[in-house]
Amino acid sequence: MDIGILFPVSRSALPCVSHRKGARGVHSVSVNLDASQLVAGWRPESGSLFLPVLSESRVGDAVAVRVGIHGQTIRATVYGKVSLVRRVGRPTLPPGVEIALDRGSLAAAGFLAMAARGEPVSFRERAPRFVASQPLSVEHAGRAFETATLNVSEGGCSVRWPGQLPLVGDVVSIRLGRGLFAPVARAVVCWNQPGGAIERSVGLRVLGDGRAGRAWRNLVAGVAQSGGRAA
Repeated sequence: MDIGILFPVSRSALPCVSHRKGARGVHSVSVNLDASQLVAGWRPESGSLFLPVLSESRVGDAVAVRVGIHGQTIRATVYGKVSLVRRVGRPTLPPGVEIALDRGSLAAAGFLAMAARGEPVSFRERAPRFVASQPLSVEHAGRAFETATLNVSEGGCSVRWPGQLPLVGDVVSIRLGRGLFAPVARAVVCWNQPGGAIERSVGLRVLGDGRAGRAWRNLVAGVAQSGGRAA
């Protein structure tokens, strides 16, 4: 799938956008919004986020969006599919793209909206995380390599990363298991650790609910049932 490039609606609208094509048709987009734009665009009742940017995308295209707020340090990466494209707007209906978020991105979007409204934000609530060294085959930017996790949770993992670190918002492929027909999950880079005194590592958010999503959840459940230590 090809989501096309996202462009700012106008100079006064101020969303700052960069775009990269990721693995397996998922496109990575970075957007900086005014607080008022984010509050207006977040629709918790439908689990969707409206971005006031022009687009060549089509309904059903997949995208990972790194969202920031002007004047704040908070950032979050959300994932979903394009549910609406409005290329021509009116004063009360600006042009833009609406993203139907996957369930794992709803909390992050809610945190962003709270920050945009000036409310205190706490990231203490999260899925259980377990220390585990699970071998993974990863593909990024046309390069495939073997690595291992540092910890895992239902939503993703941190992994050791050899070589040049990926950018936050990049999309990678993770092969879960061995063999030709092993499921392949997509994941978006949420943070990177450049190394030094701490080993070089990357935080990945695993995407999707299909066969690969089930395989990932089964992997995490296996770690938990085997007595994995909480991270």
